Amino acid sequence: MTTSIQPSPISAPSLASVLEMRGITKRFHGVPALRDVNLTIYPGEVHALMGENGAGKSTLMKILAGAYIADEGEIYVNGQRLNITDPGMARRSGINL
Repeated sequence: MTTSIQPSPISAPSLASVLEMRGITKRFHGVPALRDVNLTIYPGEVHALMGENGAGKSTLMKILAGAYIADEGEIYVNGQRLNITDPGMARRSGINL
């Protein structure tokens, strides 16, 4: 008797993103730390943000968390555009880092 084990089907991610950052730009004293960064995350995805020292990883996360304000760009959470201006606003929007 042969038994076949089939993996559980994985549901396709929703077409709607849970987080979208579009055209994020941040400068410090005129020096660009981020230029036109785009990031889209869909339900069920796992991401890692990697790069060399000074690549802007912490700056991007601080913008998302409300510690910094982007000079340009838009942030959407569950399709709703947010203007995150402080950490409290980020937390109330469900963003905790």
